[in-house]
Amino acid sequence: MKYLMLSKPLEYLSYPELADTVADLGMDGVDLTVRSPGHVLPERVKTDLPKAAAAMRSRGLVIGWLTTAIESAESPHAEDILATASDLGIKQFKLGYYRYAGFGAMHRQIREVREQLRGIERLCQKYAIQAGIHAHYGPTLSATTHVVSLLLEDYDAAALCYYPDLGHMGVEGSFGGWIHGLDLLADRIDMLALENVAQFREEDPETGAALWRTKVVPFDQGFIPFPEAFQYLKHIGYTGYASFQAEYRGANSFKDMAQAELLAQVQQDLRYTKELANAVGL
Repeated sequence: MKYLMLSKPLEYLSYPELADTVADLGMDGVDLTVRSPGHVLPERVKTDLPKAAAAMRSRGLVIGWLTTAIESAESPHAEDILATASDLGIKQFKLGYYRYAGFGAMHRQIREVREQLRGIERLCQKYAIQAGIHAHYGPTLSATTHVVSLLLEDYDAAALCYYPDLGHMGVEGSFGGWIHGLDLLADRIDMLALENVAQFREEDPETGAALWRTKVVPFDQGFIPFPEAFQYLKHIGYTGYASFQAEYRGANSFKDMAQAELLAQVQQDLRYTKELANAVGL
């Protein structure tokens, strides 16, 4: 398995600085944000994505895939993004999110999103690139794999895949649900995001009532037992990249980290991941 660093936590860096930082971490490449805000703004993709790719190549890195806000073939600059990525040899990208409209809307939304995915499928086939539906907990249609399986049913697997995020899967199915999800969509998994999460008890400052907050934690903590998860990834024959989300900043992290501390934590996560991957032969 090879490793990517999501550029979101490092969006203040220039392309050469990003390349230097990711190379120094020991990663194989970058998962580059092409959205607003992001490392590449969609309206500048034709000029800026080649610059980013050149900076990565200069340090022996790849752009494994793009993280975008594309939700349909009609999303702003969608075709420009895919055409430019294809020209640069970038083979995959993450889709944006489809927000759940509330109880009673599920069947309608599945029909509507499937129509949007039909247009994306055509663009992906045109440019020989693959789109990934990223697992994200909360009010999104990709929160649970049984909905994602309905969204992807009968579509070209080379064009549309499932992009599991172990941390987000752990929030929605911390006992057996995440295992069921990997099993259900095993033949659709061509991308992978790595992070782990846990819940922390806090008190409402006004009422004193208990509140439970979901926060990002180091890989060897949290809901998902990574050693077990890696056994399943080996079982399904996963051979793609793994993107380190590294969202160790702000209120959604167990600790709000400055840059140096964040990078040190990523290095620790990477060492842990490599040990596990080597142990199971990933």
